[in-house]
Amino acid sequence: MTLTRLPRATPSSRDVDAAGITRFLDAVQLAGLELHSFMVFKDDAVVAEAFWKPFGPDRPHMQHSATKSWTAVAVGFVHADGLLDLDDKVVDFFPEHLPAEISPNLAAMTVKDLLTMRTGHRTGLSGGEWRYLTGSWIEAFLNEPVVERPGTRFVYSSGSSYMLSAIVTKLTGQTVSDYLEPRLFRPLGMGEISWDVSPEGIGTGGNGLSCSAEDMMKFSVLHLQDGMWNGQQVIPADWVRATRHNHVGEFEMMSFDGKRYRPADPAGVPDIRPGYGYQWWMTPHGGTRAAGVFGQYYILLPEQRAAITITAALPLSEKRLLSTVWAELFPALTQPGSAAADAALSSRLATLAMPVEAGALQSPRASEISGRTIRFAPNANHVSEASLSFAAGHCEFRLVDHRGTHKITLGLGHGIEGQTTMSGQDLHHAYQPDLMRVIASGVWRDEATFVMTWRYVETVFCDTVILRIEGDTIELDRSVNVNAGLTKHPTLNGALSRAAA
Repeated sequence: MTLTRLPRATPSSRDVDAAGITRFLDAVQLAGLELHSFMVFKDDAVVAEAFWKPFGPDRPHMQHSATKSWTAVAVGFVHADGLLDLDDKVVDFFPEHLPAEISPNLAAMTVKDLLTMRTGHRTGLSGGEWRYLTGSWIEAFLNEPVVERPGTRFVYSSGSSYMLSAIVTKLTGQTVSDYLEPRLFRPLGMGEISWDVSPEGIGTGGNGLSCSAEDMMKFSVLHLQDGMWNGQQVIPADWVRATRHNHVGEFEMMSFDGKRYRPADPAGVPDIRPGYGYQWWMTPHGGTRAAGVFGQYYILLPEQRAAITITAALPLSEKRLLSTVWAELFPALTQPGSAAADAALSSRLATLAMPVEAGALQSPRASEISGRTIRFAPNANHVSEASLSFAAGHCEFRLVDHRGTHKITLGLGHGIEGQTTMSGQDLHHAYQPDLMRVIASGVWRDEATFVMTWRYVETVFCDTVILRIEGDTIELDRSVNVNAGLTKHPTLNGALSRAAA
């Protein structure tokens, strides 16, 4: 595949005020928000791009629920090919997975109901919960009670998106990723695109896609241009417009817990405009956005001929980022800039980096514990032992649990990039890939406290692991920057093996 990059231009050349983008950066920094990247596109070019090192334009980044909008493209293709009608009944695709009794509501559910999240379920079906299932996700969906008539009430559900993916696979014999490769990834010159599959070999649909920031923006620009790319109609224009159209009224909207949806306080800046398209949210100013948990956003603003993409690691309760987008970034899209503001922004962007743990590179305790096994008391995480082996400028951390032996190589005072099988499943939104890319570092907070930072750099997750040493007794704590559930493991208590004679 031939990789291509979007054109670049200065903000002022596209009537974008770089000073407004700088104010956005100031607000993000003041609020302590963890952003990994953002890009701004106006007219025919990217006018600003920010990457907090070690994140970069071509490094894959997990998209979470923004994946849903990619799944909608695959549905659009099978619809355009005449393989699918939006009024087709969901049950007709999966006779082998149907429950013994099919309720009238389940029987009435259509493909359009899946696209618009109006399946009749009382609560949403979470991808995080399903990642623990080892059986059929199709069967799990079809066995969920459909308590209301489909098409009447919006309830956000990753299960609906999975079923769209399953339907595409049923009709084409391919996973969504394989199906999209020649029709979407290749025409746009995209880089590495990975997409998780369920235990039954179907693309997860509602989450699990990873791509680069550059490809996030290509996907956004393609939709901004009604599916047109370099003179070629990649996605049918009527389908793109349908995905961006509001199909769900305000009074149909409901939240995750079944309560009626309410717009944000009118005195504030709303996160979203009430309404939903085909796997796209409505936004203020006539826009739409794809959205993934922890702050992954594709914001389309057709009236401004602009798009904004963001990757981040934000707590679920954090609402300030989008408010800052509308307060600072959005006004900058239509205000004249200057060469001086462009230059100031460029200088600022070159300095962006993730914060690093401060501390000493050496401690007398390092040589005392290096290579010795730490054996832990029985614990819920099934960790039996660990060890630290120090050498010049780096350290190897080894941990043994019920899954096997896992290793991470850390730079002392600097990051070392590598791969690891070290799992963070319950801390990492139930994700547990076989192999993960990690940038790891370690410092001594004091002579008896060693702090490790494990940044899983293709995800939102960054773990902090702290070892406290008192004689031959060790305490180990592991926490994560963001998660939908648990953010810290219970403290592990261990003891060092005898030192070598």
